[in-house]
Amino acid sequence: MRAGQPVESFLSCLGSIRETRLTATLAYLVSRFPEEFLPLFLEKTGNASSVHVEETEGGDRYDIIVKDGRHPIILEGKVGIRQNPRQLLRYVRTVQAIHKRRPKLVIIDVGSKTAQSLGEDFRKLAQKLNKKPYFCTWDQVAKICRKIIRKKVSFKNERVAAAIAEDMLNHLEENQMTTNERPEVYLRELSSESSVRLYFRYGIYASDPKFLRSAQNNLYFAPYFTRRTADRLSGSNLVPIGEGISYVSRIKEIQVVPKKHILKFLKTIKTIEDPKTAFRLIRGHRQQEVMLLLLGKPYLAFIAPVTKKKLGKVDTHQKFTQGTLGSRSCTLEELLAASHI
Repeated sequence: MRAGQPVESFLSCLGSIRETRLTATLAYLVSRFPEEFLPLFLEKTGNASSVHVEETEGGDRYDIIVKDGRHPIILEGKVGIRQNPRQLLRYVRTVQAIHKRRPKLVIIDVGSKTAQSLGEDFRKLAQKLNKKPYFCTWDQVAKICRKIIRKKVSFKNERVAAAIAEDMLNHLEENQMTTNERPEVYLRELSSESSVRLYFRYGIYASDPKFLRSAQNNLYFAPYFTRRTADRLSGSNLVPIGEGISYVSRIKEIQVVPKKHILKFLKTIKTIEDPKTAFRLIRGHRQQEVMLLLLGKPYLAFIAPVTKKKLGKVDTHQKFTQGTLGSRSCTLEELLAASHI
């Protein structure tokens, strides 16, 4: 746990990880999986004879130096999108003095090639290099990590390194350093009267903790009203509600709470005026622990509800059928596309 939320990787335990640690982790992976990584950094030409992690005298910086037989290649990992050409120039000069050859420079960031390479400072930097700076992205690194962990042989031959590749992938995805679409809207069926009351009156959705992973990292919660629930709501609602998704709420927090401590937990939430009634609506769960989604105000987003049939016609990451909805996530774009069918 970090700041009250589960984390999915060791790197994420450190929070906003420093560039030096991320660079050192990448260097280790490059050394263990050279066939996978080096074609990216060598622009698919040449062979690397060695991979070094070089530490500064102050011990506060780690840089990757790859040798391709003649020229040293600097791999410079950056977390942000704005580079400091003067800092890079100083480092290039240091490497040139040590290795007696003009180095090559590879900058790894979230995608700054187009804008950053236009400046005069980068033109001066290029003059000190064997070749103009080459840019690649953390998204490309993530794709290589994903390819590594999908192979059983990776864990057989390089068990620790493969686990670190998986950690790196999780960290890059968690910190939005990839273009891979993340789940945004968590979808669950609301069929019982207690679950409907919890949602509208208290802003809570209660579920089995086994669904924690599918709920995590979503920004919004969208209840799917079954036909019976929709008919019951339409009688008391100013706006008629049909079967499907009509409302969307922001997910404020996700907690897994032991059943015996639920009432005590609810009393700590200032927005819940009647925690005892809310507790009575939750305690019907059979599990010893309950996953609670604490939600924002329900907003009526779709007058014409988004049904499973509509979702099934959209090219979503998770295929929707007419059966039980289960625990599903989709992107906001997918949900909006289904609403227009």
